[in-house]
Amino acid sequence: MKLKIIKPKTRPIQIEPWFFKYLNEGQLKVVAAILSHADIKDRQSNSFPSNRVIAFYCGFGDIKEGSKASLEYKKLTDEEKIKFKKKKIKTAIITVANIKKQLETMGLLKREFVGPKGKQIVYMNLDLEWKKEQYLKEHDEFFNDVKYENNEDEKENIAKELEELQRLTLEGNISQENLANRLKNLSYKIDANNTEKSQVPLEDIDKVATYIMNTTKIQNKIDEGTIENKEAYKKSIIKSISNNSFNGIEKYYEALVKKEEKDMLETLTVSLEENEKETFYQKNILYFKDLIFTNNIFLATYQSKDKKISKEYIISDEKIKYYLHSSYFYTKQNKELLDNYNQAIKDFQEMLRKPQEIKNKGDTS
Repeated sequence: MKLKIIKPKTRPIQIEPWFFKYLNEGQLKVVAAILSHADIKDRQSNSFPSNRVIAFYCGFGDIKEGSKASLEYKKLTDEEKIKFKKKKIKTAIITVANIKKQLETMGLLKREFVGPKGKQIVYMNLDLEWKKEQYLKEHDEFFNDVKYENNEDEKENIAKELEELQRLTLEGNISQENLANRLKNLSYKIDANNTEKSQVPLEDIDKVATYIMNTTKIQNKIDEGTIENKEAYKKSIIKSISNNSFNGIEKYYEALVKKEEKDMLETLTVSLEENEKETFYQKNILYFKDLIFTNNIFLATYQSKDKKISKEYIISDEKIKYYLHSSYFYTKQNKELLDNYNQAIKDFQEMLRKPQEIKNKGDTS
């Protein structure tokens, strides 16, 4: 497989600033490894590095001095050390494969087949322009300090409209139906200019609109041709959410938040099952059993094969950042949960120190 990097001609290869916003730590490492492997002559091509090479660049299989793995490693015999290293390398390669799949799903890595059948060359394209436009738009809004405040002109228009409706009502020159419709539209305008009344946080409106577009009901309408212009339909949903006129938006938003929570739990569970099946505890090997979410933290249970020994470990903030997407991709509630995860760990450990709480918990994995 060949490597091809899409980049501006006048610039050297680098980790683009928007990558830090949209990628997690593991994904950043893999992208950096692929960039490092690019041919030194043009910095744009080479053979695509194998999963083993990428794992080496990323240091996924390394046994870091002072780490838990290092302490376990030093206790092993020479024969056990060889097996331990092989297992670490195998796990590292699996980790790379999983991250590459994530990057392909996101659109950062793309496969390109060149040439006739039977003689095709496969290029794995690394697109450094990925998410650039979205980042620039958000970047511009951030530095221009956009504030979602009531527009003075809009306030004036609303006041004039109210005066006009009052005059028409007193004169009897407006039907009840027309009056009701105009008052309803006016209410939408007022709510749209009052962010405190918004049922969905501003930063989550696009996310919940995307969620609604992906529901079975909407997808069926798209497949049937009832909805022909998906972009226009999504914009109409966003507008309805913004002015609080979308019926049942609270249920959709709540469902999205719960889906994110479920996805986080499932992603972490699969990651631990594949990459951290075993751990050592007092000369015993414990095996991953399950993962739960409680008290705003993730708790993993490991137990011995005979099920006589069982121990719970707090999943650390570092592992959350490594295995999950950047908090930016989540709704406000879950974003705050991830951003404040370290504090949640401290609160949980403090709770465990109380005499009435169950002991023998609180180790951070």
